[in-house]
Order: sequence, then C-alpha cells, then structure tokens
Amino acid sequence: MAKDRASRRARLRQQIADDKIAADNKRSGSSSFSQEYAYVLKDLRRVFILAGFMFVLLIFLNIILQ
Repeated sequence: MAKDRASRRARLRQQIADDKIAADNKRSGSSSFSQEYAYVLKDLRRVFILAGFMFVLLIFLNIILQ
C-alpha cells in the first residue's frame, strides 16, 4: 500500500515535470517565432509609412492641380 502511494506520487511528479517542460517549449517556440519574423514587422511598418506618404501626396497634388 505504501509502495503504491509512493509510485503514484512519483508518477504524478514526473507528469507535472513533463507538463512544465512542454509548456516551456511551447512558450519558447512562440518567442522564437516572433524573433525569427521580426523583419516582417519592420517591412510592414515601412510599407504602411510609404503608403501613407503617397496617399497624402495624392491629396496634396489633387488640391494643387484643381
């Protein structure tokens, strides 16, 4: 009976440790994803700034040329 409890506790500890490792791996995977694709955010920011500038330029030219 005592051996059963001890083995159950050992299995439970192992399962908790495995769950923590899996959770840590999942978190590190998402952080590496954001680090790996950081250049995409920089490129998107640059594209939106350029698009905004062109839109303002079109409005300005429309006002001037009318």
